[in-house]
Amino acid sequence: MGNAKSSGSDQEEAIVQCDTSAGPITMHFYRSWSPHGYDRATTLFEKGYFDHSHFFRVVDHFLVQFGIGYTTDKELKAFSQSTIPDDPKRPELLPFKEGMLAFAGSVPNSRSSQMFIAYDRAGSLGQNSWETPFGKVTSGLENVKNFYKGYGDMPPWGKGPKQGPIYKRGADYIKKDFPLLDKFETCSVQRMNQSTGSDNLIFLSSIVLSVILGFGYLQRKKRKFDKITY
Repeated sequence: MGNAKSSGSDQEEAIVQCDTSAGPITMHFYRSWSPHGYDRATTLFEKGYFDHSHFFRVVDHFLVQFGIGYTTDKELKAFSQSTIPDDPKRPELLPFKEGMLAFAGSVPNSRSSQMFIAYDRAGSLGQNSWETPFGKVTSGLENVKNFYKGYGDMPPWGKGPKQGPIYKRGADYIKKDFPLLDKFETCSVQRMNQSTGSDNLIFLSSIVLSVILGFGYLQRKKRKFDKITY
């Protein structure tokens, strides 16, 4: 599957529309903000990795964390667990504003599949190398703010779910012990401003055609020159 599907264009953007148990949300991703982060996030959403997974960490005024999918596809699971390099910081995007998205991590170059959406008091985020925004919620932020928060943070700071059992037991663990948590339903992705392979093919074809025409012109000039007698 490779590291991530990418056009290689920093101008590429993506609109990601998701249905959730709290209502629809729309997110806008920007490759220029965080190229590696954008490529990984967009590909995971396109592959349906997040479909039906839960927002397992919801901390009022701080963040919503998600990204442990329930896929049984071995290749997709391996892809989601592989890590990507950190991206350069964009100071103009900091501090975090409500609705911004970035990857969670633990050490430099540790980003894989877990992400968060910032709430209104997440200004302290962005100091770690992996906390680089790659997009923002553009519609349905009120639904994100309404995600169930009653369990609080993960232990020992709250009574929310632990990540280990989510990886091991999947949705059954959440449904049994944390039934009120909200979740994704399904998502769709629309990429924009792509530098496609067909564009490259057209460009290369034009070069080849120019060479052929130029060669033909030179051959005609040579024949004409050969006919001249002195």
